[in-house]
Amino acid sequence: MRIEPIIEQGRQSNHGPEICPCEDKNYNTCSFLRQYRENLEKIDFDKMMADMKDLANRYAIANKINEEIIIVLIVYETPTNPCSERKPLQDFFNTHGVECKELDYPINSLASIKDEPFDF
Repeated sequence: MRIEPIIEQGRQSNHGPEICPCEDKNYNTCSFLRQYRENLEKIDFDKMMADMKDLANRYAIANKINEEIIIVLIVYETPTNPCSERKPLQDFFNTHGVECKELDYPINSLASIKDEPFDF
């Protein structure tokens, strides 16, 4: 699912991470990331979360999934890229009381381990 309100590219809020002018690529001093974080606060967080939870619940019902659906955000840049929307997004969710952190690897939950090979 693409969450349009959190996508910054195309809004021309400065310049974008692909042409970042920051020499040290620091989240706290980057004008693009600072503007992005400010733009996140313009989102109706409660409505966005309600929409995401509603989609997860409908998906679970449609696919007869009894386990909890965990919402995972996938960001284009790697965790090692300091000029990434990851930190502002994490800060945004955490500030609103929703834990958001890097996914712990390896993922070893029973739901993610299959005994049989994939069918191609």
